[in-house]
Amino acid sequence: MRRLLLLAVLAVLVVAGWWRLHGLSSWSLDGDELFSHYDVRALLAGGDWPQGARSHPLGYALMAASVAVFGEGAAALRLPSALAGLAAVAALLLMRRDALPAPQALVAGALAALSPWLVYHAQEARFYGPLFLLATLATLWALPGPGRRPLPAVVAAVLAALCHPSALLVLPGLAVLLCSGGAPRARVRATLAGVAVAAALVAVLGGRALYDNVLAAIVRRGHSDYDAAHFVAGLGYNLGLGTGALVLAALPALWSAPRPGERALLLHAVLPPALLLLLGLLGVSVQQRYALVAVPAALLLAGRGLLACADRRAVVVPLAGLALLAPVPELAAYAGGGDRHDFRAAADWLAAHAQPDDIVVADEHAIVDLYLASRPGWEHPLLHEAPLPDKFMRQFPSDRREVWVLVKRNRMSGAYGREFTEWVGRWFEPVAEVGPDRPALARHDNVLSIYKRRERERG
Repeated sequence: MRRLLLLAVLAVLVVAGWWRLHGLSSWSLDGDELFSHYDVRALLAGGDWPQGARSHPLGYALMAASVAVFGEGAAALRLPSALAGLAAVAALLLMRRDALPAPQALVAGALAALSPWLVYHAQEARFYGPLFLLATLATLWALPGPGRRPLPAVVAAVLAALCHPSALLVLPGLAVLLCSGGAPRARVRATLAGVAVAAALVAVLGGRALYDNVLAAIVRRGHSDYDAAHFVAGLGYNLGLGTGALVLAALPALWSAPRPGERALLLHAVLPPALLLLLGLLGVSVQQRYALVAVPAALLLAGRGLLACADRRAVVVPLAGLALLAPVPELAAYAGGGDRHDFRAAADWLAAHAQPDDIVVADEHAIVDLYLASRPGWEHPLLHEAPLPDKFMRQFPSDRREVWVLVKRNRMSGAYGREFTEWVGRWFEPVAEVGPDRPALARHDNVLSIYKRRERERG
């Protein structure tokens, strides 16, 4: 039995390693990864630290160190997240054998290894991969048992908050978890004081930049506009139906025959998303990735749920199958393009078919600029962000230069707004699509559509 478990652990690590380390250099930057590219450049150039790096510097420092060692490129930017993601799976599998049965840890590690959400963040040139690793370590060190380590748990939580301030949401549940399992009263007081000091330390280190970032979420400024419905739907989808079902399966055992600290672990898993949901209902912009700090506890509870059903084959087999097979369609889609829009390939297409003085209207136009400007003759492309203001929609049909539109196909159904979609349909014709089609049962559509102006309007 022990040899079988060891082989299973090795298999999970191999799967986790492959999904997190393959393709790091294959896919173009997408979304917020562009901010990491320019912010890391600024850090290495020795100038003023960008706002994000001042608010939560640890992830930026790791990316900057990787780029300094391996050179510029998407792979170097993404490597810290990939290694952190793999280390988090290893921690779930191998740590705290004094508190976790090996089968429970194996289930938690396997769910983490196969989670498309965690795979994406483990290959994203941002700070959520290191945040997830540190949240995992904090959770594991806080579990009751001989191996409990209160100080390392609090330090890991502080470091997680220095990756992103959303990790501060883990501190209340972490305090409850550290005080569970018959902890002495003096340790309870010391733990609560340590957590309070940790929160204050993070706030001081973040300074004005942290205040500005939190304020942007409160007033829902710019790209930070996500409501409570978006949060609930996104978190439920990304956590996964199988993991959610296994957590529910654990609840009866947590009430009838709980192990030390298990109810506190449930609170640890529930508090961050509950606080985020409350903030969302109050009008604050919240994203599902802000709840990543609660995922390690949820995975451990999912493992407990499968163990609780172990003697009921009619239940455990469907639950295990659902948990392990449900991610397969999304993982298959991920293998094709990393769940990213291929702006590098789109820029290659435009460079081959357009002229440097043509006008290009593009979603994520700054990423298109990054890749177009690296082509000879395209050092200063004429780019505008989609969707356009009204004045440009009136001007461009009659402009003497050729006009192209590069947009995300799935957003043409209404996300760009009716006026812009109708403008594209009236004046432009589709000429190319970049990116693999979405496989069956997969949610994300990462195809870019390219349009060319049909004809110039004559005044």
